[in-house]
Amino acid sequence: MIRPIRLAFLTVMPSPYQRQFLGALAADAEFEVSVFYYTAAAPDRDWRPDALAPFERILDGRTLDWLGPSAHWNPTAVRDLDAFGSDLVVVSDYSSLTAQRVMRWLRHRCPWVFWGEVPAMRRRGPLGRAVRWALQRPIARADAIAAIGSRALPAYRHLNDRAPVANIPYHCDTEPFVRAAAGRRHDKSRVTVLFSGQMIERKGVDPLLQAFVTVAERHAEAQLVLVGAGPELERYRAATPDRIAGRVHFLGFRQPAELPKLFAEADLFVLPSRHDGWGVVVNEAVAAGLPIVVTRGVAAADDLVREGVNGFVVPVDGVTALASALDELLSSADLRRRFGRASSELAADWTLAKGVERWRSLCARVLESAGVER
Repeated sequence: MIRPIRLAFLTVMPSPYQRQFLGALAADAEFEVSVFYYTAAAPDRDWRPDALAPFERILDGRTLDWLGPSAHWNPTAVRDLDAFGSDLVVVSDYSSLTAQRVMRWLRHRCPWVFWGEVPAMRRRGPLGRAVRWALQRPIARADAIAAIGSRALPAYRHLNDRAPVANIPYHCDTEPFVRAAAGRRHDKSRVTVLFSGQMIERKGVDPLLQAFVTVAERHAEAQLVLVGAGPELERYRAATPDRIAGRVHFLGFRQPAELPKLFAEADLFVLPSRHDGWGVVVNEAVAAGLPIVVTRGVAAADDLVREGVNGFVVPVDGVTALASALDELLSSADLRRRFGRASSELAADWTLAKGVERWRSLCARVLESAGVER
């Protein structure tokens, strides 16, 4: 009888979305999973997580704040991984000090996979480029790479041209969004444009507000609902013109369990990010059967948004293009319904079970190549 794959994940924190997927993976008979988190929570998130599952644990350690928010150092990580006796280890977030230590240790211990979003291509000086090169260097020795989305594939093939690079995006629990959307009742007197994300500069809320101001006079039935908290919230609220302030609703942070109802009450979804290494809210919008407008800065656009089929992809900071996309969707209930149906059809390939299937395939390929017997 073939024994389960002993699979260890080393990742940042117990975010609701990763926990949904990791729980599905742990429930699969093909795997014996252990998940090690660098930290219990992030300072910019207000999630109220359930108790950790038996297969999850927070590593001992701390964040070296003077080096930055991702400078997690967990001195027992190597010992804890070794005690689990992994067949295969998955490491995410190469900028973590712990990840750097573990990736170097794994080279002589067992096969391992790097799992990462498309790197942010920020402009850097000579020192910044040298630091990034040094941090990315261990990825060249991974036995495989799980690239989070199509856009990440070429970036990681460039970093590791000898190992298989698989497209394994984020998968979350889409069923609550599908169920909530099944009871959707459209209010013809109101059309709701929904944004969900942090109130930070990177998420591009400011061009969204400008675009909505542009179309608001033509579409008196339109309202903009923004879900999320962050340091820029009050600035965005203050920037909303008085004449449309009653049609722009800042709901603040909402727990993940509250989101399916909010998505079901929307008529279209917008994510205008300047950069998103993926954007799991797009998974949720697809599952909710919504037309979608995203910028080219959202990596999930390449896999989840089909131009002119279930949504539009516009330039980053392209206020005019964003306003035009909103105008087109606000002007036609038939177009919104057609795009929404296309999103619902696409959602069938984005369930947790599909995510587990992708990981099962990659793990089998890596272990076979490494000659690991089960």
